[in-house]
Amino acid sequence: MRSVTVRVLARDLAREMVLMREWLDLNRWEPSRFDCGKKGAEVVLFVAFSSGIAAEGFARRFGGESAASAYVQG
Repeated sequence: MRSVTVRVLARDLAREMVLMREWLDLNRWEPSRFDCGKKGAEVVLFVAFSSGIAAEGFARRFGGESAASAYVQG
């Protein structure tokens, strides 16, 4: 499993979530897990994919960091 960590300003979260959903639908990828947490003015999103290709594409598109993991933090 590949996880992606994306940091988004809290004020931009709704807009970014819409863009993420559109990207996922367009590319026909579905995350296997999604979690989030708040750190100061940022929301930290943890998104896991069963496909490394999907994870790398998502990380590139949304400025995230991709890593292999057995699970995604919550």
